[in-house]
Amino acid sequence: MPPLFRRAADRLTDAAPGWLVETVRPVPAPLRWWPMLRMAVAVTVPLLLGFATGDVTVGLLPALGAMNAGMADRGGPYRARIILMGAAGVAGALGYLVGSAVRGHGWWIVPVVVAVSVVSAFISTGGATGSAAGLQLLVMTGIATGIGLPGASEANALAFLLGVLWVIVLGVADWPFHPRAPERAAVIEVYQALDRLFSDRDAPALAAFDTALKRGYDVVLGARSPAAGLDPGRTRLVALLNQASLIRNALLSLRYEGREPPAGTVPAVRAVAGSLAGGPAPRMSPCEPGSPAARALHFAVRGAAELASGGDVAADQLPYEPVGYRSRILAVAEQMWRGHLVRVYTVRLGLCMGVAAAFSASGRFERSYWMMLTVALVLKPDFGSVFARAVQRALGTVVGALIGTLVLVLVPYGPQLLIPIAVCAALMPYGMQRNWGLMSTFQASLVLLLVDLLTHGGPDLGRIRLVDTLIGCVIVLVLGYLPWPASWEAPVGPRLADAVAATANYLRHAFDTEHTGRARLRRGVYDTLGDLRTVFQRALAEPPVISRRVTTWMPAMAALEQVADAVAATVARTERGAPPPSEAAVRALARSLEDIAGDIRGGRDPGDVGLCVEEPLEPVHSAVRCLRDTVSGDRQD
Repeated sequence: MPPLFRRAADRLTDAAPGWLVETVRPVPAPLRWWPMLRMAVAVTVPLLLGFATGDVTVGLLPALGAMNAGMADRGGPYRARIILMGAAGVAGALGYLVGSAVRGHGWWIVPVVVAVSVVSAFISTGGATGSAAGLQLLVMTGIATGIGLPGASEANALAFLLGVLWVIVLGVADWPFHPRAPERAAVIEVYQALDRLFSDRDAPALAAFDTALKRGYDVVLGARSPAAGLDPGRTRLVALLNQASLIRNALLSLRYEGREPPAGTVPAVRAVAGSLAGGPAPRMSPCEPGSPAARALHFAVRGAAELASGGDVAADQLPYEPVGYRSRILAVAEQMWRGHLVRVYTVRLGLCMGVAAAFSASGRFERSYWMMLTVALVLKPDFGSVFARAVQRALGTVVGALIGTLVLVLVPYGPQLLIPIAVCAALMPYGMQRNWGLMSTFQASLVLLLVDLLTHGGPDLGRIRLVDTLIGCVIVLVLGYLPWPASWEAPVGPRLADAVAATANYLRHAFDTEHTGRARLRRGVYDTLGDLRTVFQRALAEPPVISRRVTTWMPAMAALEQVADAVAATVARTERGAPPPSEAAVRALARSLEDIAGDIRGGRDPGDVGLCVEEPLEPVHSAVRCLRDTVSGDRQD
């Protein structure tokens, strides 16, 4: 940033409240040129074809379909990306048909939009694909109620789908040449994080590794085929992820012993990452005598090196289990219908969209479909804090409207507009990485320019967009946020209780070598801890009156991570020669964790962890006592 702009930004930062600065602060992110170029090409090529045929409106819906489906793409395995973008595109086309059918029918817009909102809310609870599909169903319904295009609605919906197909083709163009590139990249990222863990085993480095590992499992397992049978290539990648988890736990056990990693293990881990990227096969020196933790680390690293070199996958390295479509559909259906929060979200969304539709039907606002668009985008619980998104959306739209207005003033109507359209489209994926408000800035500018291609509205469109978006944000805050106390409270406590219970379940079976599901239980612990960190980070974006209460859980979260790490490290040592704990002591500690989980759910202070401490479990016992003490302190606060 130039010095002049940096000084201005520093002055604004000093003048603004601290919570507001944290809400809108962009996170660091690298420039990823291919997604940016792909989005620019996906949006501008249909418009260019429209100009070439003499009717730019021909390219508007394909460009809109490409933009919406392209923003639903979050990377990962090709098959999962196709399903995600395809589902979002089909739902958007259906939404366009519904909105077109009700356009011009006055107040009938309101009940139809409310009904679509209810359907969208239930669909959105069905994982990432359901969330993208539900959002596009609602967004395109709102847009189609306010924008009339020449031609039959069915033909326009097909044009929208052609844009979706276009961006899918661009997104998976290199699939035939590099079919497992996303999965390999995710595993390489895990081993790079593991490399950093050798020199820094503090909590942030461990959290970074755990996040990379969780994403690695999601990407690799998300690429599996639903058919019966195993894919040897993906099975090997899963086994490499399991070995990375074993290496992490062995490093922790070395920390408890006060020792450093044996020579040769660090270069071997780096060589594993290099070989996955196309480098030479890693080599591992013979095992040297040492402590149980040192032996555990050496054997774990050697196992990873053998897997990367093409060695056989052992039976105990947990190949994935194929899951059929029927099981997935039943799991999604159960999640859609369970829980109070789903019903509350449905009511909130229906109420806010109904009010926004009523504003649109009243005819008092120009292009009031932007209100419905704002409500649909802001009131998404799986996108993070509603309050933070409303603030970011408002600020991003203000800046985006100003940029779009400036472009419309300086650039004459015609093909010249494709240049700023391409720039805004390219910057949207980058903005999504940095901050949702920054993405809204580029999206607001892009949509403004697209609407101008259709309506020739000129610079006045910026004012209209700004007013409608701000009203939509007010609707969300006044009707969808403030009257609902559940929306003020982040569920950190219940998620912490779930993580404690998962840790207790893992501890109960962690030392049973005959138990075949130990690796899954261990991964479940760190998955719940990752979900807990996500909920906690989202809660910090709430206003200070809420975020201050949430921060009281931070010591308990750190203590629980110590418990999980102590269990994993102790297991690593006992598997390589350290004396195992007695079954009675393990059961007693597991019961203590289960009691703490119940006390958190019931809002009670946990009782004392009065146990006879065995030497192998001493780190675990100390961590459980620390957890008990911090939870008691949090309850008093």
